[in-house]
Amino acid sequence: MSSFTCCFWRLSPLPASIGLSLLATPAMAFDSSGRTASLFIIVGLGGFTLINALIQGLFFFAGQYRNPLFAKRHVLTALIVPLLAFALTLYDHRAWSDFALNLGMIIVGVGLILLPLQLRQLNQPSNQHANWLLSLGALFVLGISYLLPPCALFAIILGHIALTSHAKAPTKALGCKLLSYGVLATSYALFGYWLYHLLSKLGA
Repeated sequence: MSSFTCCFWRLSPLPASIGLSLLATPAMAFDSSGRTASLFIIVGLGGFTLINALIQGLFFFAGQYRNPLFAKRHVLTALIVPLLAFALTLYDHRAWSDFALNLGMIIVGVGLILLPLQLRQLNQPSNQHANWLLSLGALFVLGISYLLPPCALFAIILGHIALTSHAKAPTKALGCKLLSYGVLATSYALFGYWLYHLLSKLGA
């Protein structure tokens, strides 16, 4: 019994030190210094880049990038998000390694956003069903918006572009036009509802 007690007291500092280290870990894990920019880049910029890549493919197969001005406008509008991410990175970073990691992810995002400038130089196929493609794409993004309400803004943009494309099309499709109007009405309602709740929470 005495040998067991002696052994126990010799080994007791080891579990004690492990316990103290585990207690100290959450204090470092919940330190939000420099985490806001990384979280925005991973969730915000990453999600935006994914949705934007889907829209890029949609515009390419719908023949929208035949107009160089349309491609430039798309790129300039999409660059707003990585610029916000870069400003947040300058404001909120812990060390140069953290800054370099965030900057690298921003550069990758910018590279993907600039794809329309290359896609417009390719021979884009003429699609007689471009109006339906844009309207169904807006409907698909609207479906995503029920899970991620901010994505309703993308559905609104696609709906307006679909209506503009429908006005320029040689053949008018009433069903496609009604679908675009339905997507726009639902998207505006969903985005307004989400924005109202967001402002209510910020004002509380």
